[in-house]
Amino acid sequence: MSSSNDAKPKAEAGTNEASERRKHLNLREIFEDACWITKPFFDSTQTWGNASLTIYARQALCEAYPSLTQQEIAILYASVERHHKAVLNRKK
Repeated sequence: MSSSNDAKPKAEAGTNEASERRKHLNLREIFEDACWITKPFFDSTQTWGNASLTIYARQALCEAYPSLTQQEIAILYASVERHHKAVLNRKK
């Protein structure tokens, strides 16, 4: 039998482990710029032959941030897409 004292101690509130659980902090730093770069591609009034331009947003991110890996681009794109959709839903 083990006592409750044998359990792995939890991180204290003041430590980095407890306060910062997010990953990809480099993406957080460029998020606002990425939203600005991709904004025209998520504008529903801008189309090309009635087709959405959102597929070009990922390419724009790749060109703007060539040092990012494909995984980082995918994460950034998903975040930017979620942001733009939330903004559009608020306008309705």
